Amino acid sequence: MGENFSAIILAAGYSGRMGQHKALLEYEANRCFARKIADDFLAFGCNRVIMVTNPMVAENIKEEDFNLNDISLVVNTKPELGRFYSLSLGLSDIEPNQHIFVTNVDNPMVSDQALFIMADNAGKAYYIFPVYRGRGGHPILLSPEIIALIKKETTYDYNIKEYLSRFSKIGVEVNDESILININSPAEYERVIQKK
Repeated sequence: MGENFSAIILAAGYSGRMGQHKALLEYEANRCFARKIADDFLAFGCNRVIMVTNPMVAENIKEEDFNLNDISLVVNTKPELGRFYSLSLGLSDIEPNQHIFVTNVDNPMVSDQALFIMADNAGKAYYIFPVYRGRGGHPILLSPEIIALIKKETTYDYNIKEYLSRFSKIGVEVNDESILININSPAEYERVIQKK
């Protein structure tokens, strides 16, 4: 199913409120958030999973065994430029004509149902996103056309959501509340780990 699909995990922030980087938070024994997210994309059939991260996380991954060898790392040395810059860096490492799933590392629940429904709608709009009871969630799916436009941008002070709002989109209904999960604090992290 995923022969023309790859995925980007945006993980270049410094996770100040969390106290440690979200990509390396333990999801379960021997599996961190980045590993869990990548496993979900790879199980769907994505060709590649790219994680855009900051130098600190990249160095920790090198020093410790996080089992992330099959995740392509792109190091953002200017994370202060924001998520749009991280997205641009990740897309610059992508082969042409790919549809790209994009998610934040603090949205760790990748719904298998959502991936397949979004993939079924690939090509029908510039981007696709999952919806649960009227609320949009993650990941999003970018078309090759919008990827080409993002690659041409020379300024990066865009909010990703606002940038995408100028293009055609399709929201696909899914019966999976996990697409809405967003982890920004230790309390939110504990709630998610206790519920899974």
